[in-house]
Parts: sequence; C-alpha cells; structure tokens
Amino acid sequence: MTEIQVENCQENLSLYLEHDSGYTPEFLKDHQEVDEELSRIVLVFNGGDNFEGIAGVEAYNISVDANYPWNLSPGQQKAYELLLPLQTGSVYALTTIGKLAEAMNLQCIRAACKRLEHLQSLGVIKGLKL
Repeated sequence: MTEIQVENCQENLSLYLEHDSGYTPEFLKDHQEVDEELSRIVLVFNGGDNFEGIAGVEAYNISVDANYPWNLSPGQQKAYELLLPLQTGSVYALTTIGKLAEAMNLQCIRAACKRLEHLQSLGVIKGLKL
C-alpha cells in the first residue's frame, strides 16, 4: 500500500484573508476587542529553548527558517522579510503583532495574524499559538 503525504501549500490557504480587504468593516467593528488583544501579543526571537514567557504578557518564542526554499505569497514574503532580520540580526528581539502589522502597512490586525498563521502552516516559522 502506498502512503500519501499531503503538505500544506498556497492553494490550501485563504490568501484573501492576508489583506485588509479580506474583512468587512462590520466584522472588524464586531471583533474590535479581540483585535486589540491580538495586537498586543509579543513575538520573541532568540528566546532560547527554556523560554517560559513574560509575566503578565501573552508572548511566543518564534523561530524563523532562514533557508525556506519555496514560494510565498507577497504578504507572506513581506512578513518573512521583517521577521528574519529580527532573528538573525540580534541576540534577543521582541515585537508585537500590532507593530508587525504597522510595518506591513496593514490596518487590520487579523490580516497580519493570518500571514503569521500561514507562515507557520507552511513551516516557515515555529512557535506561534494563535
């Protein structure tokens, strides 16, 4: 019997949700509190294997595959290009999802979160738990 292995690929992702236009104004208004919470999540780079979090803050120790060989959507590529230097260019770095969204010129925090989720599902980053 042949074993079939299915890996995630761009065709399986809802790429339209990686952009501000993927969310209606009504949806965003109804979920504003959740979006504010999402924007405060801290991403830690080079936190080490024993990273136990930051007291009183939702934080995740993120690692980025510096040699990811496959194609990314334009939004994912932009996020990757922002995340990789945080890991490779510093001993220890922090950012929030809100600051990351701002750096990607996104109004919608959920679009930034979706880009991060997709990067994780593709194996580009590890450690995110949204």
